[in-house]
Amino acid sequence: MKNSIIVLAFLLCSLSVFAQTQALKPGNTAAIEAKLIELALANPAMKVRDYERAKTVSELNKASASWLNYVTASANLNAVTLKIVDQNELGTQLYYPLWNVGINVPLGSLIGKGSDVKIARRNLDIATAQQEIARRQITAMVLAKFRDYQKNKALLELQQEATEEDQAAFEQAEAKYSASSITYDEYNVASKRYKDGQARIITLERDIAVSKLEVEEIIGVKLEDVINAK
Repeated sequence: MKNSIIVLAFLLCSLSVFAQTQALKPGNTAAIEAKLIELALANPAMKVRDYERAKTVSELNKASASWLNYVTASANLNAVTLKIVDQNELGTQLYYPLWNVGINVPLGSLIGKGSDVKIARRNLDIATAQQEIARRQITAMVLAKFRDYQKNKALLELQQEATEEDQAAFEQAEAKYSASSITYDEYNVASKRYKDGQARIITLERDIAVSKLEVEEIIGVKLEDVINAK
């Protein structure tokens, strides 16, 4: 029975180590980060930049086409063309041409329209640059927050191991102090080290929770769903 328990414990430890190793593999981390970036780029703040650029595209198209509004056509109609008077009745008094058609294009309007189009193009360039800046910023932000999360988790594991050792040392010091085999100062040193370790664990747990929330705010889903995705 004892041998079975030992084997079971060994297998559980092996599985735990294997799972941690898999989670820390660069390939897994790269896949997680790629998914985080994909989700981050669907963030509403990023969509605002996309909408702003689409708006400037529409404004440019409108400015490019609106020059037609400045073009006016005119036609001079007379009694003959309107068939009010017969041409034969007028005889030599008929003036040519019977039709007088023209197109008027104000030069000042055309010059101003060129400036409007240039402004619209610059606005599109600005919107495109702002969109790219936002993409880079949100990508850097989500990766930085995720790496803070990873760092704090690794530090927490190390601190928990150290604190377990400090706890064992404190319990020994407590027993020795009760037996009057060590001084109060020695007991106090062990107690303080153990309590400091506990305080660092609390701080790291808080930092992990905050960095996790910050990542989730950007990606819009639970971080565990991304990490545990197949």
